[in-house]
Amino acid sequence: MSEPIKNVLSRRNLLVRGGSAALVTATLSGCGFLSTEPERDGGDSNGGGSVDTSVKESPMLAERVEAGDLEPLAERLPKEPLVVEVAELGSYGGTWRSFTQGPGDTAAFQRIAGYEPLLRKDPMVTQNLPGVATAVEASDDATTFTIRLREGLRWSDGEPLTADDLMFVVQDVAGNPDLNPTPPKWLSQDGKLAQAEKVDDYTVKLTFAQPNGLFLDLATHYIDLVAAPKHYASRFHPKYNDKAEQEAKDAGFETWTDYYDGQVNEWESVDCPVLNAWKVTTPLGEGNSVELERNPYYWKTDPEGRQLPYIDKLSYAVVMDPEVMVLKTTSGEVDLMYRHVNVPANKPVFAKSREESGYQISDLTPTSMNTMCVALNLANKNKDHRELYQNKDFRIGLSHAIDRQELITAVWQRQGEPWQAAPTKNSIYYDEEFAKQYTEFDVDTANEHLDKAGIAARDGDGFRTLPNGKNLTITLDVAQAMFSEWSAAAAIIKNMWKAVGIRLNVNAIDRTLFSERVGNEANETDACVWSGDGGAAVEIVEPRWYFPFSSQSFWATPWAEYFASDGASGEKPIDAALQQMELYWQLEKTPDQKAREDLYRQIIAIAKEQFWVIGIASAPAPYVVINNRLKNVQTPIPDTPVYYTPAHANPPTWFIQE
Repeated sequence: MSEPIKNVLSRRNLLVRGGSAALVTATLSGCGFLSTEPERDGGDSNGGGSVDTSVKESPMLAERVEAGDLEPLAERLPKEPLVVEVAELGSYGGTWRSFTQGPGDTAAFQRIAGYEPLLRKDPMVTQNLPGVATAVEASDDATTFTIRLREGLRWSDGEPLTADDLMFVVQDVAGNPDLNPTPPKWLSQDGKLAQAEKVDDYTVKLTFAQPNGLFLDLATHYIDLVAAPKHYASRFHPKYNDKAEQEAKDAGFETWTDYYDGQVNEWESVDCPVLNAWKVTTPLGEGNSVELERNPYYWKTDPEGRQLPYIDKLSYAVVMDPEVMVLKTTSGEVDLMYRHVNVPANKPVFAKSREESGYQISDLTPTSMNTMCVALNLANKNKDHRELYQNKDFRIGLSHAIDRQELITAVWQRQGEPWQAAPTKNSIYYDEEFAKQYTEFDVDTANEHLDKAGIAARDGDGFRTLPNGKNLTITLDVAQAMFSEWSAAAAIIKNMWKAVGIRLNVNAIDRTLFSERVGNEANETDACVWSGDGGAAVEIVEPRWYFPFSSQSFWATPWAEYFASDGASGEKPIDAALQQMELYWQLEKTPDQKAREDLYRQIIAIAKEQFWVIGIASAPAPYVVINNRLKNVQTPIPDTPVYYTPAHANPPTWFIQE
């Protein structure tokens, strides 16, 4: 799975439509949301007949209740728990095992234990469903949204979740210029923060300056509104603690905001209360693993009223080496392998050991459109490179110099077809011409375009020089621990580009350094590679490759900052990118879904014309490795970082059966 929506997979659901308000109130229901595989010994609907449905909570919690250290279950659950249908009623207990790369890989935890937004997507990413909120009601003009929280829901420390928590996030976090110099994009329009009104203890009304046609979808993705419990987070905020600055310095931080960010962090601080099914007890940096333990106040149950999650603990071994990840998986030491090494080249390796080690391989549905996008930094700090990289002929020449079929055969196990950074065949925005343009391997055509870009002159070694005669070397950053294929593909592309006189330096670095280099503040990257997210099911909310949209638009992060800040910061882009931004700003204010789709088609058309990014091949179906002892894991499901796959498929319903 790649690193944070439309379905083959339709997105036409519960969005504001002309003349009526959208309302999300239903609870999860229907076993169609879950499935088991007979070959994985799924058992019958009551966990193989061994589940005592009179037991409503984990024995580890029952012991605490018996000892007087914890309230009875009835007092810990909300007034209306969210009931989750399950394929099997699970048994309590056990420790789920996986791995994380360490620093920079918090997605490993987020994708299992961190998806609890106001509303949530169903496992197939086709519907908006209730979550922390029982309902979010939109006004007819999509300017006002009324959020109704789940009454009686508690944070993991037992304190109640109330409207005050949301008010704190809007007014004191999103609205604080030290924490957010510009209002978060998802919570503002035209650079103006939404106004929050506390209606009662469990109801908050958000009013935007302009219509916000995407808010309901964004409410299924962003967890920020319910990620900062006021009773805890306010301790580190100078508005509520006049000693916050000094306490931050005493703790070794330069500013109170640095201290706040570290303490109000569900993955770094063991003290930060959460709404998740599991809570960190041993964070990164305190050992060879990251440990999480069940939340006693988790607010979901199975149909028999038995509190979820079924599994007591999650354990992530810190593993940097992909070969060790593969070894741990093939030896049966991992319950679910879902990231980093689930690449085509490893699939035969996993298949060879599945019977002996007791696991199954299950395919997911890809939402990515490319195995690897090559992103030249069009907002490069280097003026010479910036000018050259913005030349479309240069990008076209580089694209024609790539033998994609050789890469597909040598690196991706013959899976996929030559493809640009364009929507997939399953997308309503699919454009075959866009997907296939400039993918033909043709050295003569490549040379023609490179010459046309003004770099016909070559040095004594046969490499092209910049128009001013200076050396031309493209430095390609590759996050080496992400996917091993990327480094292999980059090495092959290096030789292909050498054949047309382009010198390429492959810079394999760890993910943390990669993130620092590509960010808007540093903007140190010359070029880089990453997976092609946003190919289907998530295009409108994940357009990073089609225009400079977010910090993940690695091909021009300063431009993306300009977009995200509504022009208040970052760098104003060239005209074509600015036109796309203006279209998207219009799209955000458009209540009607069809009108939004029409606007997005215009954005895609400009992306096609400009050819911002070089794609390699269509993404093969991702897969997961599931240990036979882990039950209730649904496959296939769409694989999308936008909704933290597999978190949208209800990991709290998984259970372990030896």
